[in-house]
Amino acid sequence: MKKVTILLLMLSMAFIANAQQELPTFPDVKIEDLKKKEYAKDSSAEAYIMMNYGNGWVYKNSEGGYEIAYQYFTRIKVLKKSAFERATKTLFLYKDDNQQNIETIENVKGKTYNFTNDGITIEELDPKDIFKGKYDKSYDKVSFTLPKVKEGSIIEYSYVVRSPYPFKPKDWYFQYNIPCERSEYTFSSPTNLAYRILMQACEGKLSFDKCATADEYRTCQWLMLNVPALNREKYVANLDDYTRKIHFELAEYIVDGMSKPKNLSMDWPAFDKQLLIDEDLGGRISKISAFEATAQSLKSQKTDTLELAKEVYKYVQSNFTWDGNKYLFTKNPLKEVFNRKTGSGTELNLLLISLLRQVGIEANPVVISTREHGRIWKDYPMITRFNYTLAHVNIKGKDVLLDVTDRNLRWGLLPSFCMVGEGRLLINNKSQWLPIRTPEKSGEMINMEFTFGEKESELESQITYAGVGYQAIDYRTEYNALGKEKFAEKFRKKLSTIDKALVEFEGFSNTDTDVQPVIAVSGKITEGYSVVNGKIYLKTIPYDGTTEHPFVSIERAFPIDFTYPTEETITCKYTIPDNYAVVELPKAIRVTLPEDGGRFNFSVAQYQGGKVIVITSQIQLKKSIYGVDEYQAIRTVYDHIVAKHNEMIVLQKK
Repeated sequence: MKKVTILLLMLSMAFIANAQQELPTFPDVKIEDLKKKEYAKDSSAEAYIMMNYGNGWVYKNSEGGYEIAYQYFTRIKVLKKSAFERATKTLFLYKDDNQQNIETIENVKGKTYNFTNDGITIEELDPKDIFKGKYDKSYDKVSFTLPKVKEGSIIEYSYVVRSPYPFKPKDWYFQYNIPCERSEYTFSSPTNLAYRILMQACEGKLSFDKCATADEYRTCQWLMLNVPALNREKYVANLDDYTRKIHFELAEYIVDGMSKPKNLSMDWPAFDKQLLIDEDLGGRISKISAFEATAQSLKSQKTDTLELAKEVYKYVQSNFTWDGNKYLFTKNPLKEVFNRKTGSGTELNLLLISLLRQVGIEANPVVISTREHGRIWKDYPMITRFNYTLAHVNIKGKDVLLDVTDRNLRWGLLPSFCMVGEGRLLINNKSQWLPIRTPEKSGEMINMEFTFGEKESELESQITYAGVGYQAIDYRTEYNALGKEKFAEKFRKKLSTIDKALVEFEGFSNTDTDVQPVIAVSGKITEGYSVVNGKIYLKTIPYDGTTEHPFVSIERAFPIDFTYPTEETITCKYTIPDNYAVVELPKAIRVTLPEDGGRFNFSVAQYQGGKVIVITSQIQLKKSIYGVDEYQAIRTVYDHIVAKHNEMIVLQKK
């Protein structure tokens, strides 16, 4: 540890926070590194980062304003062909709408090291292979590919990004989807700019963590060694929420001409007040004269508060179209949204709040961070951690959260991207955290019936899928998005072993969302079972079974997020020929989660003298989120599910 500390302190002497800085000298690539065939700490790794170095520094530009520069160096050992794509680096540089404040890149360099009979060969990145261009109105794109990469190569690249946005420095990531031997970062800023530095998933794992002030600059340095890969796993809302990283926020500043510092830090009451009066959020909620006639009409028809609220919700949901955007703040006045009949999710939900208030029902905004945006950090109020707004009403003592972006949703149901655990309810002097729960589950009932055909291995099949709750909504949404024919084709591909499958739909054309949607698929399976030594082998669950384990990792460092409570029931019925007898059947099993958190029931029954076999699989998960401490129990349940869904029924000729 002492050697590491000395190295970092020596490097810090070179970090004079100005417009130009040189990369420190890194160790040479060694032949023994090039000869390595695998990473000792993770033999499955396709590559690993040997060194990841970053340096961010804030400095004064020639006009007296502040900018920020980032200097990066990365060295990667390539072990397998699947890692060749890591030789291509793509960067996105932000630019404002006026194209005045633009991020730029400079000093792009790269090398590929290979081992040959003559020793180490080095291929350098040719500047003509660095491609720059426009990506969209907000970003330019820069990409390059290092040359002559093969298994065993070591690649490295470095570059500097300059940004006119020093108020929100870029995050530093210690962790990626491949292991990292060494990751270090230095951040320097003038003492008149004070930054809040937040560590995520780094507690107790840093090998070095130190800040010091000298010559009116504050410099912080961090080092992390032997960082394991963070691989994408199933049932995670946002993997970035669990990645080891450092986040920066400008908390306070004072510049020339100011008599005292400007404090950007807020407590939650100040945060609530700011959003309630902001002209692009709470300040947008106002009476809309164009709605007056509709409001009066609805009020005259409905005397019950709940029924009136539902009518207003239905009116907005049916007459306005979501443009697909998710912003915390509005970009247009609600009057304009009303006239155009379209807007962002926040704009439509604020419109709903306005209309509810206009008919005499108290409604208020709830700000959230959507699933793809990441978790809210409740210790520190930061507006940047929020990106969406819902509507809230409390009717007859019951909290109801509303979103009008999806016309397939019923009263009180939210889109999946809003299922995030908590939101901040904004009410003058009474703001609070509000749990985001759903009164509905996601359920699916699959019924399969098979009878033996005239030819060997042939089965006649009839399969129905019935959606419940959120699964029904998903069916309707996809049906409306794809159209009947494309949606049918999706099921034909899913059940590809059914020859010329006939797909029929029930309950999809009805506008009443309480009607259960059903998909019926029928047809002949030419290779429906295997025959070995006169015995017939039938799959226990031939379609839609869980045949691959979703939780392969022995341990898991983050919760399991199923989005909603879920239920799945699969019933598989085989009618077998009279001249065959059952030799082997799977055994029934019942597995439960602790504290009644869910269960798996697998049953087998025979009817009509053994001629009819019925397999039933029921999976019930009563919670939407299971904690890390519940992972092993969930994993054990799925051990049994996968095992049972992969078992066979064995028949033999009498």
